[in-house]
Amino acid sequence: MDNESTNTNENQNQETQNTEQTVDTKSLEARIKALEAENGKLKQATTNASADASEWKKKYQSKLSEDEKAKEEQENATAAMQKELETLRNERNIAHYTSALVANDIGMDAETAKAVAEALNTGNIDEVFNGIRRFINAHDKALREDALRNNKTLPGGSSTKTVTQAEFDNMGYMEMLAFKRDNPEQYAEFTK
Repeated sequence: MDNESTNTNENQNQETQNTEQTVDTKSLEARIKALEAENGKLKQATTNASADASEWKKKYQSKLSEDEKAKEEQENATAAMQKELETLRNERNIAHYTSALVANDIGMDAETAKAVAEALNTGNIDEVFNGIRRFINAHDKALREDALRNNKTLPGGSSTKTVTQAEFDNMGYMEMLAFKRDNPEQYAEFTK
């Protein structure tokens, strides 16, 4: 009986262990299924969070891009206005210089005056002097041609030219003084 009881005890112990193992296995399988379900929920939450993050990133980048575009457009508009302002200032300066050079006290021709004014505006001093030199040469040439055309003596030239009474009568005050200084005898004859 001893053997039988031992066998029975062993069988009972084994059955108890099998039952416990079965319960443990079922419990573990239930726990695994619960963890897998929770894991699935976490995976879905991660996917949703990634999608939301991606959507917000797109919105942020879009907003950032819009801000950058607006900033770039503003910078371009400012640069265009600055360039236009500089152009207007240059044109105003050139017009001012040109009008001053063409004025009666200087009498420079419009083309030369504009070239000199542009050179003044850009600070090109060599071109300023070249323009003035061209004006002086053209002015001197015009005086010579006018004197030859009207048969007058060039300023600083010979004072031996004969002047008629009619020419004397048409002289201005300064010309009469110069004539008196250069030709005192003839002046005395005309003023008798």
